[in-house]
Amino acid sequence: MLRVGLIGLGYWGPNHARVISELPETELVAVADISEQAIRLVHGRYPAVRTTHDAREVIEAPDIDAVIIATPTSSHHSLTLAALEADKHVLCEKPLATSTSECDELIAAAERSGRVLFVGHTFIFNPAVRMMREFIDAGEVGQVLYCHTARTGLGPIRSDVNALWDLAPHDLSILFYLIDDEPVSTLATGRAILRDDYEDVVFVHLDFEEGTIGAAHLSWLDPYKVRTVTVVGDRRMIVFDDVAADEKLKVFDRGASYEAVSDAARGGDFAEFRAQIRDGDIIVPKVSGAEPLKEQMLHFVECCTSGASSEADGVAGRRVVATLEAATRSLRSEGMRVGLTAEPVSR
Repeated sequence: MLRVGLIGLGYWGPNHARVISELPETELVAVADISEQAIRLVHGRYPAVRTTHDAREVIEAPDIDAVIIATPTSSHHSLTLAALEADKHVLCEKPLATSTSECDELIAAAERSGRVLFVGHTFIFNPAVRMMREFIDAGEVGQVLYCHTARTGLGPIRSDVNALWDLAPHDLSILFYLIDDEPVSTLATGRAILRDDYEDVVFVHLDFEEGTIGAAHLSWLDPYKVRTVTVVGDRRMIVFDDVAADEKLKVFDRGASYEAVSDAARGGDFAEFRAQIRDGDIIVPKVSGAEPLKEQMLHFVECCTSGASSEADGVAGRRVVATLEAATRSLRSEGMRVGLTAEPVSR
């Protein structure tokens, strides 16, 4: 059994507490939060769990094997570094840190301590997203031409980061999980509407090394809650709708191409070709109802206890942060295309 300490009981922390308490593989030993109300909540639901307002008490506790960091982004680096230096495995919520330099420091600390550094990219543990990857790997989609995501709705509105840093880590982690290629550049546009210093709506474009295109629409100000991922291949298309009550995944046997009007036209002018639309069946595969957060925790336990590698490790977390940095530079430059090697910039 993995003995776990939890730091942070804000928006997402209570879900971690519930999952840790429900799984037989984990034991919730201690919780830290600066809010007295949050501490009282823990006392009521988990009376056997120790509580404190001091995160250090959780990090330094000898009866804790692993620490979950579910605090605001600005504190991720310092708390994760302290936990790794205290020889604790760490699951840090997304994004891993506020800069690639901070990510590099955390990756190095994990290597020195021999402990697991794991990032809370929960959506790559969603059974529907994992099934999308299976379809792609099996060649069912053909060559992936482009992928696009939408993560919109009316709130919740953050006061510490903009919509890019709040929402994009989910979609970037999904895109990187599905597209087996390295991102090379990005451009982003957006607007700060409610406040002058934080963009509420952002559009991100990604170019990958082998030519695949990725895109994400992120907003706190849309009327409908939308959580979709679309993969378009040259054979089939797949759509994941996380908000749908059922039919969360659909596979479309559809496509488009240009064909020569005749054999003689091959190699001729574009005007001698005609568009061909293929409109086939729509398949709705059965998707497991397993909770992504539980699947993530079980994988974290496996990594901590057996040394298994993970697609949500520090390197994966760094890739997301590097893209966020480059997209931020693009935002500040009115949509200029930026390479993924851009220097860190202020959020």
